[in-house]
Amino acid sequence: MLPPRTRTALTGLTVLAATCLNAPAAVATSPADLPDSAPPAARFAEPRLPAADGWPFSERHFPRTSGTGRLHGGAAYWTDFVYDDHGPSSLAGFSTPYATNLAPTQGVYTYPSGPAHANGADIFRTAVGLDEKASYWRVDWTTLADPTVPLAVWTLDRDADAGTGVANWPAGAGVRSPGIDTGLVVSGEGAWLVDLVTGRSHGVAALGGSLRVDRAAQSFVVRLPRRALAPKDRWIVRVAAGLADGTGRSLATPSMAGGAPAPGMTRLYNVGFRGIRQEPAVFRNGRTDALVAAFEERAARTPALDQIGADGLARFVTGNFWMEDHQADALATGDVSAFATRLDWARLAKGAATREPRPRGHSNRWYVSRLDLGDGVLTGQDHDLDLRPNFLGRVQPYSVYVPRRVPARRSKPLTWVLHSLGVNHNQYAALNPRLLQRLCEARGSFCAGILGRGPDGFYLDEAEVDFWSVWREVAEAFPLDVDRTQIAGYSMGGYAAYKLGLQHPDLYAGAISLAGPPACPSGLDPEQGAPLLRHERCEKDGATGGLVGNALHVPYRIAQGTLDQLVPFTSVEDQVARFDALGLRHRFVRYPGEDHMAFATQDRFDSVLAGLGRPRRSRDPEQVDFSWFPHLDRPRLGLRATGAYWVTGVRARDTRPGRLARVQARTFARPEPRRGRERFGPDPVTEPLPAVVQGLRWRWAGTADDTRRLVTLRLRNVSAVTLDLDRAGLRCGRVQVATDRSATVRLVRSDAARRFAVPAGGRALRIRC
Repeated sequence: MLPPRTRTALTGLTVLAATCLNAPAAVATSPADLPDSAPPAARFAEPRLPAADGWPFSERHFPRTSGTGRLHGGAAYWTDFVYDDHGPSSLAGFSTPYATNLAPTQGVYTYPSGPAHANGADIFRTAVGLDEKASYWRVDWTTLADPTVPLAVWTLDRDADAGTGVANWPAGAGVRSPGIDTGLVVSGEGAWLVDLVTGRSHGVAALGGSLRVDRAAQSFVVRLPRRALAPKDRWIVRVAAGLADGTGRSLATPSMAGGAPAPGMTRLYNVGFRGIRQEPAVFRNGRTDALVAAFEERAARTPALDQIGADGLARFVTGNFWMEDHQADALATGDVSAFATRLDWARLAKGAATREPRPRGHSNRWYVSRLDLGDGVLTGQDHDLDLRPNFLGRVQPYSVYVPRRVPARRSKPLTWVLHSLGVNHNQYAALNPRLLQRLCEARGSFCAGILGRGPDGFYLDEAEVDFWSVWREVAEAFPLDVDRTQIAGYSMGGYAAYKLGLQHPDLYAGAISLAGPPACPSGLDPEQGAPLLRHERCEKDGATGGLVGNALHVPYRIAQGTLDQLVPFTSVEDQVARFDALGLRHRFVRYPGEDHMAFATQDRFDSVLAGLGRPRRSRDPEQVDFSWFPHLDRPRLGLRATGAYWVTGVRARDTRPGRLARVQARTFARPEPRRGRERFGPDPVTEPLPAVVQGLRWRWAGTADDTRRLVTLRLRNVSAVTLDLDRAGLRCGRVQVATDRSATVRLVRSDAARRFAVPAGGRALRIRC
């Protein structure tokens, strides 16, 4: 941990050194709509961002939805999109500065090596405030590893008239917006107020103002006395950012792919005040049409790109993966006049308050992670396919879809849409809007997607923490029907549907794996063949075949193309065979003409989703079958197996990599109606894609058996387990335990709890009434 925050005085400038931002957070009271059996990672309190030095207003009223603003207590707050700092577009193609090669950025700028950390000019939030003596101008940065890296430029149209003033921005920005008359240039070296009509500039300190640079809060706050700026009437305000040059008063020449400079182009990386409707999930204008044509020409002679498929190509090009496509095209033209906010000083003076924006449809939100992983973004080949975090910052984005036709206050299901390898949290909104309509809008369900700290985390460790953290944030923000949660994803996201769905089966009403490998990362079970990526977490604990029995009460929908180049079709067939052999509910859709890349972009998954509806999860079933990989537990991260249903507190004896532990429990005190198994198919379908559908469903066959005061418990490689007898329906009677090793069995009722030591072999445990 770094020393406590210290303050260093400079002329007209205050700099605060950074501290350890995200120390381990305490477990807080869980949101009411968070399932009780979620692991500790879902229950850690969200850390508060440090208060910005020099900001006399509230810290709590920044919107959580990117691309939105609100008023409160004398200030106007705005939240920008996270990781959208990529500069202008180019007809020469895309940039992929991140490892997200299948989620390209529309902007083509990169960062020089060093403290920019591939994210040095990314505006996170802005705010303008007014009190009796001064106005305040604040910019928060996603990354502020070094205060000398970014430079923010504010422009003001103080008569709200595009016919007066000038158009060109100060600080060498290289963009224009008609009607501006005043500029405010802010860097770690100082702040200057610029009269854009005369060209005169004055240091803020000379005007009686100040600049506070707070590295802990990652913010720049400028205070300007009223006499220096005379805030009144209604203004049009804009803000943008780039890299500071050596003087701190002008913008430096940006870099493009490979570090080549970009002379003659705008020097801005990021423009603020872009509304949520200005950055839709699919953005198309005349410039993107030209990009589509250029990309089609290039794809025609590039087999790897040609795999995307004709009908998916336009969505790949126009998909707004980083919510910056409109910005990129505007910066390419040099006209940024569309991005602005109207500031009514009278409303600020009165302390006007507006509600937190809650837009319908697709949007991006943010939360504060408790993990302190460092600053910025890791890029380059050294960080491709290493299963480690790429996006390190304390603020992380996620996507949500809010159905438009359901009353806002009504509880709704939550459907997880988890991204593929090389993509990000906006994958399905950008590439598969029809899929989102089927999963979210048509079913009246919230949908959520996570970045997972990067494109290749396979939802392990820090990437899994991101999943649980976002679940908590969604439960805080929206009314959830916890009994109707579905988990879905394509490719790596389809693997997550296996991994996360089977690790915590009692949380889900169903799961959907689209072209998902049963094992991390190639789909090959380590016992059947070598995986494509040598990594212990994948090779030893990444195969989900041994966990399929956990889906006893979770129906799975599985889709796979027989021509898949990345996920072997035979591995998915083997996974389906496991479901079938165990008599578990599943729907398997085989696509004989589909590969991996084209299938992902065609957005034609109707046959998989047919009849999905809004099923309920089982709460206290008669039988529980739960297996887990103990080596995947990460107590430091709050990740561990929690058991399932009325079987909790599970601990394993042998926790080495690749070892499985298993609990099988059955209550005879509250038996369920007998069920029969009914196989269906194979049935051919032709629309929307040729496919063959088969599977297994249950039908209820007769009444329940006579009840008995008995629970049976079979343990393998288990050191401890807890049974909730109330949920098992057993008030008194017998628990018959069979175990391959000595174990501790804890029996819990609402009025009592008792612990038993059970030797290898087993023991009958008596419970008195």
